[in-house]
Amino acid sequence: MHRFFRKRPVHEKIQWDRRTSIIWHPSEVETHYEQPKNSFCRFRREFELPEAAAKRSELRIFADSRYMLYINGHYVGRGPCRSDPRWQYYDVWEIGTRLIPGRNTIAVLALHFGYGTGQSVHRIPALLVECTVDHEDGSCMRIASDASWKCSLHPAYERNAPRINGCQGPVEVYDARLEDGQWQQPGYDDGDWMQAKARNRQLSPFWNLVPRDIPLLEEDEVTACRIAGVGELVERPDAVVRLHKQIIEEEAGLTVSPLDRVGTADYTVQRTEHGKASVVTFDFGRMEVGFLQLDVTGTEGDILDVVYAEELWEGKALLNMNNNRSFDRFVLVGGRNELEIVFGWKAFRYVQIRVRNHKGPLTFHRVGIRTRYYPVSRTSGFACPDHELERIWTISAHTLRCCMQDGFLDSSSREQQQWMGDGRVQSIYNYYFTGDSRLHAKLLMQVGQSQDESGMTKSRYPDGHHNFPPIPSFCLQWICSFSDYEFYTADNSPIAEWWPNIVLALRWFTAYINEEGVLEDVPYWSFIDWGELPAGSAPDVARGGIIGALNLQYLEALRVAVHFAYQENDAEAAAVFGGLADRVEGGIKRLLWNEAAGGYADCIVDGKTSEKVSEITNSLALLHLHRPGEERADCIVRNVFFREGGYPVLKASPYFMLSVYQALSMHGQSGLVLQMIRERYGAMVKAGATTTWENWEVFYRTAQGDVRYQSASHAWAAMPIVFMAEQVLGVSPAAPGFKRVHVAPRLFGMAHAKGTVATPAGEIHIDVRRQEERISLELVVPEGCEAIVRGRLCPAGSHALEWTEQET
Repeated sequence: MHRFFRKRPVHEKIQWDRRTSIIWHPSEVETHYEQPKNSFCRFRREFELPEAAAKRSELRIFADSRYMLYINGHYVGRGPCRSDPRWQYYDVWEIGTRLIPGRNTIAVLALHFGYGTGQSVHRIPALLVECTVDHEDGSCMRIASDASWKCSLHPAYERNAPRINGCQGPVEVYDARLEDGQWQQPGYDDGDWMQAKARNRQLSPFWNLVPRDIPLLEEDEVTACRIAGVGELVERPDAVVRLHKQIIEEEAGLTVSPLDRVGTADYTVQRTEHGKASVVTFDFGRMEVGFLQLDVTGTEGDILDVVYAEELWEGKALLNMNNNRSFDRFVLVGGRNELEIVFGWKAFRYVQIRVRNHKGPLTFHRVGIRTRYYPVSRTSGFACPDHELERIWTISAHTLRCCMQDGFLDSSSREQQQWMGDGRVQSIYNYYFTGDSRLHAKLLMQVGQSQDESGMTKSRYPDGHHNFPPIPSFCLQWICSFSDYEFYTADNSPIAEWWPNIVLALRWFTAYINEEGVLEDVPYWSFIDWGELPAGSAPDVARGGIIGALNLQYLEALRVAVHFAYQENDAEAAAVFGGLADRVEGGIKRLLWNEAAGGYADCIVDGKTSEKVSEITNSLALLHLHRPGEERADCIVRNVFFREGGYPVLKASPYFMLSVYQALSMHGQSGLVLQMIRERYGAMVKAGATTTWENWEVFYRTAQGDVRYQSASHAWAAMPIVFMAEQVLGVSPAAPGFKRVHVAPRLFGMAHAKGTVATPAGEIHIDVRRQEERISLELVVPEGCEAIVRGRLCPAGSHALEWTEQET
């Protein structure tokens, strides 16, 4: 019946004051069609609060595109959460501790991009605020954004600054000399500010206001731990709109010498001669995510160009012209400057600062970051005697944490986008790391909101950066991710809500079924995996034809849909999707098997079978085509993964390692997966990585000899989280929502291992040790969960068990 009826959304019952309007500077809201670009606008509203004690004080707020909120001069927070404007999220802040009897001030700095990014869909410049103060005596005060608010375009931010890249907003170019006082404070003279222009919120592009459905991000402050290098460069001045070109062109004249100065406080850079700049590299010790903070003393007009780097190349923080121009600029006022990036949060381990101080010395008192992370109540832990393995778990866990923001993000640095394929694997990792399902639910909903009338979803969303076509593979991942959600949370309500859309998505693919029953010549971006790129080879999926991996993912989605159809009592859908699944399974087995290679080929194009055989396609074949012990399954394991046949096999990228792990463990080859982890992830650890990489290497040379780099903080690579939890600690779900788990630890030759697996059902604590031939296990099972250990049922509580290795 969900195809015909829906419930009224709960958020529609939320009441708003009729005066609450969308406001902006009057010079920039004359039309809906000519929008300002990089508009930094300040807003103020003063009000009197009576002496009567306040029982509750709440402020709702959103902005297109960003806001920074202050109450009585005190910083409160930033937002909003990424959303489709048709379902515009607003934030709710409790502000009671910031209010005082008498005069109070709400102050907001807002930024309107004027264009779409990989995190936002462009509409119009907008700020909306509604503050409610409920008093103990039953009275209520409401302060609504309307024409009584004062506003001013902020003079200190350069509106012609270039964008970081197509996925993000502007580089922040801030001139402290143009800051005109403490405008966030009560009593500030805003007499020369203008009255805001108010517009009816109900007749705006934000007609559907929805309370944020994930927590507000948590913030902290971290200080750089050391200075890693110093040097100088030859300056190449350029116009501010070409600032990225200047920064990149100066790399050729940049020389850096290593320095290992523990601590960064009160480091002085002597005056530089004209035509040159000093360079100082600050190291935070690991990747951090947030807003850079600087406390410096210098001369009026000194310039600090901050270049952010996940990793350094020969001591240099490099920029890519195409997709990563991650830097900011500060111009100092004379004396002490306390500076902070306002909206363009970054992810970096290093900040390399180009100091252009031609008038006198400059002293760094502090280089820090206001971090931002998705808040979690618990996280998993892992420890073992193998320090490399322990380190691999640590960098995997930290990468996932960096990429958990207001969505599961592909990279915390380069793009900061919510891709469906990335999000599916990250959500699975997270069920073994925090057990929090809210980002997963948000991912499923928001990608669903991107669906077009034909059924195809966007590959990333919310997204106003229309530089790529859809990825059909990611549409299939969206469908299958509903099954993941149901399995790991024991909640199938999203399936019921989205069942009509799932049917529509699968209908899209039927236009490309050939007479053999398989998909052929499916349009758009045929991304499956990077394979061995950038230095090596890609899987053979870009030429069209019959793509093995895509058909296997289609098979998975069809089987998932059959399961959903039975849940929804949709017999017709179950029959249709079941029949399609049988046909595509038979077609893959019949057409794509490469006898000489002992595995499935990547594709067939114009009737010719590709010579490429990959871990990518064959891991999916082991998962969705063949049971353990079947002849072809054994053949694939021997020839593709153990390489016994000598046929060249394309290695999967970090993105596909979850499928590789799931396939090989299903077929009894967990030891081989551990070997892969040691070899492939061990190389990251040996290189000093603090996060997992997008590909198996970060830096590479182009055919022209240029040095380029890939993302060094990509959470799709965090598969070892699941391996350590399921294989070493031995915890795997035996029932939906981890209400029942299997516990079967494997030490793989180590003497002991211990850790915590934070699941949706709670924390499961494991301490397993081997002494001679005896295995001892200390186990703590949380309330609401039970564990099966070697056939024994262990209810919630603490347990101590022993057995011999021969019994294992």
